[in-house]
Amino acid sequence: MTSKAERRRRKKAHGDPFAIPDIPKRQPNGQYRNRLSDDPAIETLKARCRQMGKEITKATLRDMRAPWWGCNAGRAMAGLADSDAERAEMWDAICHMRRVVTAYDAAIGAPKRHATCLRLLAPIAALEADASTPPSDERTPREKQDDACAAIMRLEGWIGMADRLAITEAKRVVWDDAMVGDAQGLIAALRCVADGLFGRPVVYRGRAHD
Repeated sequence: MTSKAERRRRKKAHGDPFAIPDIPKRQPNGQYRNRLSDDPAIETLKARCRQMGKEITKATLRDMRAPWWGCNAGRAMAGLADSDAERAEMWDAICHMRRVVTAYDAAIGAPKRHATCLRLLAPIAALEADASTPPSDERTPREKQDDACAAIMRLEGWIGMADRLAITEAKRVVWDDAMVGDAQGLIAALRCVADGLFGRPVVYRGRAHD
């Protein structure tokens, strides 16, 4: 006697438009067997693992999905942060620095920065408004310029609580996605920005230099 599955396969082979497709087999944990291999981001995640010298496992692939592994500043920060909570805060500091400088450049008519990391701020697909969409920006060009100048001055005040070399390093790496040369200086500057961003007192994090 021919099984139902066999009859379905025969109908499918003959181009039956009403044939029911076979259900993919599941693993013991209930997931589809090809779920991971079918993920379009899997090769990118594997490349990140290799770049960071990490073994390719489900746990590391899951960790590599975090947004901070996608740029030089984020990778350096994630490697030195004390906890996942601090990683999240300093990633917010990195994103804030990029938003502020992007808005400032636009307000003063400066050329767009070439760094790939700053393009993460631009939408990659058409956007549709819904109930959660923020209201449209109705500020005048002068108001946008004033707000952008105020924001970058506030940022300069926060980051200025690190030493001179740390400030230079943070701006170079975060804004231009340059290679990290002074990871400790970058972290010190990001911690200053994170303190200001989250309303904490910004303490001086300077270092002695020759």
